[in-house]
Amino acid sequence: MGPRLFRLQTTAMAKKKKTYSDYLKEQFGSLIDRLDISDLQKEFLKSRWLDQLMWLEKKAGESQKKHFRLRLITIIGGVVIPAMVSLNVRDGPAKDVIFWGTFSLAQVVAISASVEEFFHYGERWTQYRKTAELVKTEGWQYFQLSGPYHESSSHSAAYRSFADRVEHLIQEDVSAITAVLEEAQKEQGQTQGEVTSQFSQLAQELGQSRPLPPPPPPRSNYPVPPQPNRRPPMTAEPAGPGYNEPFGNDGFGNDGFGDETFAGDFGEDLVPTPAPITSQPPRSASSSGKAKAHVTAPPPAEINDPKLQHLKAPPGEPISPRAT
Repeated sequence: MGPRLFRLQTTAMAKKKKTYSDYLKEQFGSLIDRLDISDLQKEFLKSRWLDQLMWLEKKAGESQKKHFRLRLITIIGGVVIPAMVSLNVRDGPAKDVIFWGTFSLAQVVAISASVEEFFHYGERWTQYRKTAELVKTEGWQYFQLSGPYHESSSHSAAYRSFADRVEHLIQEDVSAITAVLEEAQKEQGQTQGEVTSQFSQLAQELGQSRPLPPPPPPRSNYPVPPQPNRRPPMTAEPAGPGYNEPFGNDGFGNDGFGDETFAGDFGEDLVPTPAPITSQPPRSASSSGKAKAHVTAPPPAEINDPKLQHLKAPPGEPISPRAT
C-alpha cells in the first residue's frame, strides 16, 4: 500500500508541474507524427518549426515576468515614497526608520526603472509573443490545410510553401529583435552623451564662478629662506683650550684688568694652540700605557737690561752658577 501511494503522489506532482510549453510540445509532436509526409520532413518540422516555437514561448514568458516585476516595483514604489515623505515625524526612533526606509525604497525604484529601460523587457516580450503566435498560427493552418494552404491536396504538397513561410517569419523576428537592441544601444549612448555634456557644462560654470588658482612654481624656483647664524655643532672635543687673543702681561691671558679673553665668549670655535716645533723627539709612553706630555722650554730671552750685562756669559763659555 505504501509504494502504490508514493507512485500515485509522484504521478500527480508530475502532472501538476507540466507547463503550457510542455503541453504544446506534446500535442504538436503527436500531430506531426500523423502527417502524411516523409520521416525526414517530420524531423525537419520537429527540429526547426517546433523547436523555434518552444524557444519563442520560453523567451516570451521570461521577458513578461521580468517586465511585470520591474514595472510593479517602479509603480508601487512611486506611490509609497511620496506618502512616506509626507509623514511629519521629527523626533524618536521612527524618524530614522522612515528616513532610511524612504532612501532605500527610492534606490530600489531607481534601479528597477534603469534596468527596465536598459534591457527593454517590455518590447522584447511583445516581439517574442507576436512571433510565437504567428509561427503557431502558421502551423495550425498547415495541419488543417487552411488559409494559404487550402488549395493543396495533401501535407506533402504544401510542405515546401509552409517551410518558406516559417523561415520568413523567423527572419522578421530576428530583424525586429536586432532593431530593438540597436535602439537600446543608441538610447544608452545618447543618455551617456547628455550626462557627459551636463557634467562638462556644470564644471565649466563652476570654473568660471570659482577660477582655480595658478599652479605652484617648480621646486627649483623656490626662494631659499635665510638661515640663522647658529654655532655649528662640535664634532670632536679639542685637545686643549684655544685662545684667539695673545697672552697678557702675566703670560696667562690676563691683560691686567682681571679679564681673560676666551674664544668661547665671542661665540667662536675653540681652536687649540699648536705646540712649538722642537728638534727633540717625543718621549715614549710609560709602562702604564699613558703617554706623558712633552714640555719644551721656550728659548731664553735676551737680557737687554744694562744692570744685568755682567750675568751674561761670553760666547763660547759655560754659564757659571750664581753665587748664593
